[in-house]
Amino acid sequence: MANNDITFTRPEHIAACPLWETERDVCRGPVAVKSRGHKYLPKFEPGNTTAKNNQRNADYLMRAVFYAITGQTKIGLLGLAYRRSPALAIPDRLDYLKTNAEGAGTSIYQQSQETLENILEVGRHGLYVDYNETDKQSVILAYTAEEIINWRTERINGKNKLVLVVLRECVEKADGFGFKDEIQYRELALENGKFVARVWRKASDAAGAYVAGDTYMPVPFGKDSWDEIPFTFIGAQNNDPEIDDSPLGSLVEINLGHYRNSADYEDSVFFCGQIQPWISGLSKEWRDYLEKKGIAFGSRSPLMLPMDGKAGFIQGQPNMIVKEAMDDKKAYMIALGARLLEQNGAVKTATEASGDQASATSVLGICCSNVSEAYTQALKWGARYLGQSEENINYEISQEFIAKLVDAQIITAIVSAWMNKALPKEDMIRALQKMDIIDPAKDVNDVIDALSVEGPTFIEGA
Repeated sequence: MANNDITFTRPEHIAACPLWETERDVCRGPVAVKSRGHKYLPKFEPGNTTAKNNQRNADYLMRAVFYAITGQTKIGLLGLAYRRSPALAIPDRLDYLKTNAEGAGTSIYQQSQETLENILEVGRHGLYVDYNETDKQSVILAYTAEEIINWRTERINGKNKLVLVVLRECVEKADGFGFKDEIQYRELALENGKFVARVWRKASDAAGAYVAGDTYMPVPFGKDSWDEIPFTFIGAQNNDPEIDDSPLGSLVEINLGHYRNSADYEDSVFFCGQIQPWISGLSKEWRDYLEKKGIAFGSRSPLMLPMDGKAGFIQGQPNMIVKEAMDDKKAYMIALGARLLEQNGAVKTATEASGDQASATSVLGICCSNVSEAYTQALKWGARYLGQSEENINYEISQEFIAKLVDAQIITAIVSAWMNKALPKEDMIRALQKMDIIDPAKDVNDVIDALSVEGPTFIEGA
């Protein structure tokens, strides 16, 4: 019997959700992690529910310090990727996407940045290109990994083709002056080779089952139907439907281990960090006398003791085992790409800086390529809705993550080689673009045309 429950969720999605929740919590920082209580921090005597043990666990959690290393690393990687604005080439009819990609005022640059952020966090995202009948515009809608609950591919004409995607959506419904969230599901399917879409909402009857609304068929300009679903997955390794690992997953695990070490360290500081006074050689009478009168410590409050009485202080020794464990994890996190933790302020050459960041930027480079490829495909689908040419459409996030140090002698040598006809003008321009002397986003032929029409510069009064 066929499963007609739109809420059906693929097993691999269900298995990945707890991990995604952890990765997002760690990326968000201390408030998100500590709000989970003891999810990430073990309890003392879990079976002991006495008030004293509960208070000890509450204090243990409160004193723990979570270092936002993973979140800061993610922000640093985003900063590297968007050091320069992405290159965008689109027809004039799609120019509105620069300021309004999804119909709610988010620019394509902002949306792609959020997409890359999601890829770095959990390694998965999705883009669906729809058509807005009211404005006669195509829109790019982004979906998080958690919202893509079901999908299916089939082998068609020798290729694996997406034939089903189910998206979980949360929409706001007015409730007087307030609002309430309602869940609905968007079905994207390929039926008899044609793309159809349906929105499933809860029925108003007591059963409360989800029922499908009217089927609608967005169509490209001049066509009667789509022969594919205009939806693309985005992953950390590639853009197929398989669930990829998070690029920051290893760092998340070590960050949580560091958090647990920090909790033990702060706990030991609290219990052993204060000086413990002691007195010996007291008779019962002296003990009772001191207890009655009280004991004051300080250079102006001499402590009166009987013959052979002694007093002193016990100072706890540093908990070096926990401290060493924290330092080891910190060093490992630096090796995994948390370069923002480095305190060395020494000036590095471009080669040294490139080597230090190689592991982080190689992973970032793959993610940027996947996001760029997905947005290029989405833009082509958007152009197809409006009957625009897909030729030369491109969206590319720069992978020049490290600012280049320009060597004047190299520039002189390149220009000299061109002047001596040892280097074509096109190659000279490309070389200068790689060094950021000429805007890399500009077309080589446009640069040549601009140079050819510029007249000589005259010095006034010469």
